[in-house]
Amino acid sequence: MAFTVTDVRDLIRLLAEHPEWRAELRPLILGDDFDRLPGIVAELAEAQRRTEAVVSELAEAQRRTEAIVSELAEAQRRTEIRLLELGNKIDSLSDRMDQDTGSTYEVLFERKAPSLFGEWLRRPRVVTLSDLERVDEADASGQLSEHDRAALHALDMIVSGRDRGAPDQPETLLAVEVSRTLDVDDLDRAEERAKILGSIGYRARAAVGGRFASERIRDLAIQRDIILRLVDQSR
Repeated sequence: MAFTVTDVRDLIRLLAEHPEWRAELRPLILGDDFDRLPGIVAELAEAQRRTEAVVSELAEAQRRTEAIVSELAEAQRRTEIRLLELGNKIDSLSDRMDQDTGSTYEVLFERKAPSLFGEWLRRPRVVTLSDLERVDEADASGQLSEHDRAALHALDMIVSGRDRGAPDQPETLLAVEVSRTLDVDDLDRAEERAKILGSIGYRARAAVGGRFASERIRDLAIQRDIILRLVDQSR
C-alpha cells in the first residue's frame, strides 16, 4: 500500500498532537548520532574554552617575556652608560697621570740637562724665553705670528750651549719636548719649535726626552736628526 500525501499530513497532525511519539520516532528517523549531538556540541564548547584559556596563558607569558626583555634592555643601557662613565673617568685619570708624569720628567730633565745633553753641547744650561733677546725683538716687530709665539711659550725646555761638533758656530739652542712615552707628536713639536727659533736667527736643533720610545720613534728621530734622550725617573 502506497504512502500518500494525505497520509503524511495525517502523520504530521498526529505527531503534533502526541509529542511523546516524536521522541520515539526521532531515533528511527535521525539515528543514534542525533542523540549524541548535544554532547558533541558541549565537548566542542569545552575544547574551545580550554583553547581560549591556553591562548590567554600564552598571551600572558608573552607579555611577561616582553617585560623581562624590556628590563634586560634597560639594564644593558644602564650598564653601557656606567661603562662609558667609567671609561671617561679612566681616560681623565690617565690624562692627569700623563700630565703629572710629564711635568715630573720636565723637572728631571732640567735638573740633569748638563749630563743628558753634554754629548752634543759644551756647558749646556737650561734657559728661558726671557733669556733670549731675539724672541722679544721678533715679537715686538711682528716677525712672530700668534701661532709661533704660542708654540714657543709651550716649549717644555730650552737648553743652550756650544755645539761640540761645530765649536766655531754660535751658541746652539735645543728645543726640547719632554714626555714619559715619546711619540710622533713629540718629534713634530720639537722640530717645529726648533724651526721657529731658527727663523728669528738662532742656531737651533730639535730634541726630545722621556722614559720610553719605541724602535719606530727612535728610527724616526735618527732619520730626522732629532736628539733623543731616555732616562729612568728612579735613577
